[in-house]
Amino acid sequence: MEYFWIVLPKMGGFLLLVLIGFTAARLGVVKKEAMPSISGFLIKVVLPALVISLIWENHTTVFSLIHYGRIVLWQIGAYLLLACTGILVSRIFKLPESIKNVYRGCMVGGNFGFLVIPLIMALFGEAGGDKYIPICSVVDTTVVWTLGLSLFLGRTGKKENPWKRVAGNPIFISILIGLVLTTFSIPVPSLITDVVTSVGDTSYSWGLIYLGCSIGLMEFGGILKYKSVLLLAASKLLVVPVIVYAIASRFLPQTESLLLMLITGAPSMTSSSMLASQYHLNEEYTSAAVVVTTLLCMVTLPLLFLITAL
Repeated sequence: MEYFWIVLPKMGGFLLLVLIGFTAARLGVVKKEAMPSISGFLIKVVLPALVISLIWENHTTVFSLIHYGRIVLWQIGAYLLLACTGILVSRIFKLPESIKNVYRGCMVGGNFGFLVIPLIMALFGEAGGDKYIPICSVVDTTVVWTLGLSLFLGRTGKKENPWKRVAGNPIFISILIGLVLTTFSIPVPSLITDVVTSVGDTSYSWGLIYLGCSIGLMEFGGILKYKSVLLLAASKLLVVPVIVYAIASRFLPQTESLLLMLITGAPSMTSSSMLASQYHLNEEYTSAAVVVTTLLCMVTLPLLFLITAL
């Protein structure tokens, strides 16, 4: 329970930043047309800068990655549990073909960049938890664009080389750059490191403000049409995270157990809608899944920490 009271004030700051973004979107300060540019800036500039600065700060090299083998295996296992849960639930409730694949894909793909990373920085930064961000980002990028994408496409007959998306991901590229610099002890002028660190430090506030803007600009028309979205929210935001924490806490330190809980309990990634549009899947259902899970995570995240504190 003590840890919950430590986390609670930080969750308050998290919600306040989301509210700022929500208000800005509702008042028209941030237009819908600007969101792709903001998202692109965050994904291609801010988050890579954060990852590189964390690699520098923690002196992470290729050789030190072996120390993260345990958390990597657990994170992959957590994603597999999400995938299996999505497949199982879609079969038990006999979801129609038009939404089955989307349901499974949304179970795996979580909002890692705009939600999990800011939360790790806010909740575990002082305890050194941010050292996990680079390696967990690699795992997330790899799994989401391989396993996650294959679940989205299912048996639609559409083919995609997932490794192109992984190799071309800005965060993945930034990790490679950071590891090369630290592994080979390549000197970098302090002017550059200071600027990169300064840009990366904005990811916490900007990531959450962007999330709030996304909620403020969401369309809620199709939510009530698909009741299975509530199944998705319940299993992804509560059931699986609790199971993951219950198992992990028996073998891993508290920080790593909570980290895995956060990763599995993140709402469906906003790019799910873009994937649905690109591959002619059920875009309306995908949008409903993103809206519902994003809204409900405002309640389920504090609830998860309360459950783990009991």
